Amino acid sequence: MFAENRSRSTNRSGLILLALAWILFSIAAIGFARQNLSAPGLYYDEAVFGGLAKDFITGHDRLHTPGFELVTIFGRPFPVFVQFYLGALKSWTLIPALALFGPSTAVLRLTSLMWALLALFFLMIGVRRCLGLRAALIAGVVLISDPAYFFLSVLDWGAAISSLFCRCVAFYLAVIWWEKRRAGWLFLSAFFLGLGVFNKVDFVAFFIGGGIAAFCFYGRALWAIFRARPPLLLAGVSGFLLGTGPMIFHLGHVVTFTASGQNSAGPNELSEKLHTLGAMYDGSYFYRLMREGGIFSRMYTHSAGFHSLFPLILLLVITLLVATAILGRNKEQRTASGFLLLGFVLTTVIVVLIPGAVRIHHAILAFPFPQLMIAACSSFLWDHSWRHATLRVVRVAICTVIILLVASQLRTISKTEDLINRTGGRGRWSNSFDRFCLKNRNRADLTIISLDWGFNEQLAFLTDAPKLVEPFWALATRETLPPLPNKSENIYLTHSPDYSLYGYDVSYLEAARADPRATVQPYNDGEGRVVFYTIRFPAQ
Repeated sequence: MFAENRSRSTNRSGLILLALAWILFSIAAIGFARQNLSAPGLYYDEAVFGGLAKDFITGHDRLHTPGFELVTIFGRPFPVFVQFYLGALKSWTLIPALALFGPSTAVLRLTSLMWALLALFFLMIGVRRCLGLRAALIAGVVLISDPAYFFLSVLDWGAAISSLFCRCVAFYLAVIWWEKRRAGWLFLSAFFLGLGVFNKVDFVAFFIGGGIAAFCFYGRALWAIFRARPPLLLAGVSGFLLGTGPMIFHLGHVVTFTASGQNSAGPNELSEKLHTLGAMYDGSYFYRLMREGGIFSRMYTHSAGFHSLFPLILLLVITLLVATAILGRNKEQRTASGFLLLGFVLTTVIVVLIPGAVRIHHAILAFPFPQLMIAACSSFLWDHSWRHATLRVVRVAICTVIILLVASQLRTISKTEDLINRTGGRGRWSNSFDRFCLKNRNRADLTIISLDWGFNEQLAFLTDAPKLVEPFWALATRETLPPLPNKSENIYLTHSPDYSLYGYDVSYLEAARADPRATVQPYNDGEGRVVFYTIRFPAQ
């Protein structure tokens, strides 16, 4: 009885310590993210989720990227899909905050960060249950200080954070189910896995990779459990199908689209994917992205000049886990090592094989496998039956490596934040466009016409009154570009040539410069570089 009371007291103390550590991590993350509430500027693919959420709050259905799907609830347009492969889960998570505090870049990014911190909490309490408090703290500090995780937490696009939230919650619930073997926990874990697929269909890379790894290393135990209690399997399948929801009816379209190769990024796709993986793990991805103003094709032409120690330490951890999986005397450690290694490798390989999955929000599907591997390896080494003198050296080495890793990651975040602070964001990430949107927010007399990709979603989120038009989607079918109607209420938006995606806007810009009736006004970033132009015509 006394032993049980001590165990409960220790368990409660450990949970309190973990919660305090999570609060400390959260405060530090919010402190680092303060400047990101206004810089860099709102990105097109970041804004689309907020725009659809805002439409439901206001009841006004504004112009968005083609491909979204809505249903009417309480007479308001409720988003179901952002694209046919991308559910509107992230928009749903934004609705309460936007309804309470109003649509702004700060609210959008703080809400995204909040969900990222909740994902961190579920990861930490899950790791604590299966590897202990020490491993949970290591996993938490390594993840929260990771530049890829941190910047996606604030500047999320591709619904990466809602996907990571689903993975971390599913992991935590799966750990509880493994301990308790109750159908409800399995149902909930499978539900969040399905919800991850609904969030974005590329989640299947994590689901398949982790599933195959679980089958290989825990398959015999799982088979014994499900054979003895078939309702458990039914609970898991039903939870997954319920979470996947409407995406089930889109899967045929997704498979057909993927198999057709329409989503391919071109002949250099594999090279870009490998560069993305390298830049994600060394922490330089967002620095490169901000340095080039969102032009992905230029991100890897020059070195970032700095990187974190994560790739080196991850390579060391992989080597140690391979040794543990093959030579370890502890069966549980061998099994866990094999599962983590195989899940990490398979998820990464599947992401590389997905056509068009070239950005960081695809590559990060391997998270939190790397952080779990570091935490598990540290735990195994810490608790190994070394000689007393050796044990002290090993534990000091583990602490030193983790401190150096975290310091190198924080340095990388700081370097990137310095660039953002100096420029306000370059190119497609410039906050000069946010200021333009806010200046014209209530101008019901204006029609703002986007002549290139990269403007309209920010306008839909940050403005209320202007009419929005995005005609460039149809220009590809035209042999010649139609002239711009010279109405005084029209404001035409074009990028500078460096940041134009399709090039139609540059053609219109050149024509406007040659037209004595047109007024062309440049807008600069914090360094004085032109980011975009407006074209206007006088009243006739």
